[in-house]
Amino acid sequence: MAKCPDCDGTSDIFGLIGNGRCSVCHGDGKALLSGLNEAVMGEPLECWKCGGSGTCQTCNGSGEID
Repeated sequence: MAKCPDCDGTSDIFGLIGNGRCSVCHGDGKALLSGLNEAVMGEPLECWKCGGSGTCQTCNGSGEID
């Protein structure tokens, strides 16, 4: 197993495991302009990379890849 290169950061002090969060929305699941869209349209925009889940799509939130 190896650290996922696409996670938002690491989950251990040695940096050997990814934190499993989406690197675009940082685990929030919302797009950058989500607050503005929510104010105007009434609902937030989902992150384009993770589809609103907030998890890294490369490792499915595990922080490691094979």
